[in-house]
Amino acid sequence: MLLVLGIFITFLGSASATNPSNVQFVQQVSNSITGHVSDNRRNPIPDLQVELLNDVDSVIQRTKTDSSGLFAFRRLSTGAFQVRVQPYGTSYIGQTKRVELDRGRRSEEVDFVLVSKQTSVTATQGSVFVQEVPEQARKQFERGTALLQRAEQGTEGLETLKKAIELFPAYFEALELLGTEYVKAQDYESAIPVLTKAIEINRRGYKSLYALSVAQYNLKQLPQAVDSMKRAIVINQKSVNANLWLGMLLRQTHKLDEAETYLKEADQLADAKLPDAHWQLALLFNQLKRYKEAADHLELFLKIQPDAKDTELIKKLIQKFRQQAADKGKQ
Repeated sequence: MLLVLGIFITFLGSASATNPSNVQFVQQVSNSITGHVSDNRRNPIPDLQVELLNDVDSVIQRTKTDSSGLFAFRRLSTGAFQVRVQPYGTSYIGQTKRVELDRGRRSEEVDFVLVSKQTSVTATQGSVFVQEVPEQARKQFERGTALLQRAEQGTEGLETLKKAIELFPAYFEALELLGTEYVKAQDYESAIPVLTKAIEINRRGYKSLYALSVAQYNLKQLPQAVDSMKRAIVINQKSVNANLWLGMLLRQTHKLDEAETYLKEADQLADAKLPDAHWQLALLFNQLKRYKEAADHLELFLKIQPDAKDTELIKKLIQKFRQQAADKGKQ
């Protein structure tokens, strides 16, 4: 019987989940991503936070724009990244752009033109959600968002978000942020009603659906977690982490054929560089008694993550699967 070695997916970030193995897939080289942030009149915007995320939605670097609106991320691996501008404490609407660095492209430039928000404009995958928000509620939201960036003031930030919601109970952006912060803090029971309300207000809130699924999973509400993640993937079909998460959920609820589809999609979207996809596929193929494929994926897992915990045990499992596959072939 294949032993589970404690790999576990957690949700981090306002939009996403981190790679549970916390692995750098390729040795860092001299690749770079640079860019410029300006307003719609092309005036540079200084001192804005810019985040670099890997292809499983984990923040790996942060920086700020300089006086000319410029930013840079250096010493990057090859692969797919997201660059996210977080205009905390300003009237601008944030943006995220995807960038790919392959072996033939060692640098990339990406520019952002931000627009001011007179109303609450929340960009979801493929759509924009717009709300008229009372000024006092917006001020509390912006203050709470800024406080959450300081670890020592996180509790105050949550309380400030609650004040924004008290002032405007249908405030989607505040509900979504509060709910995802609860998930990050592993306060899943508090997260579920907040995120459920956010989704009632904006049914295309991808981040809310994703975070809700994580909370439901951790409270052992597996059917509900599957449903929430399926709704999230309808909105963002190209999310590596959502496909991986849904595949894991389906495997655990014994919907194995469906699980295989989503796990392979996560692997393909990550260019076969996602160790957790190979791990989950190995678990799946063991359940299906497809031992050769289980061994193949464990080998790929170790190839990507040679310093994994319990490496020797995994190697023994590979040998066991190879033997089981050989024995099955003789039958």
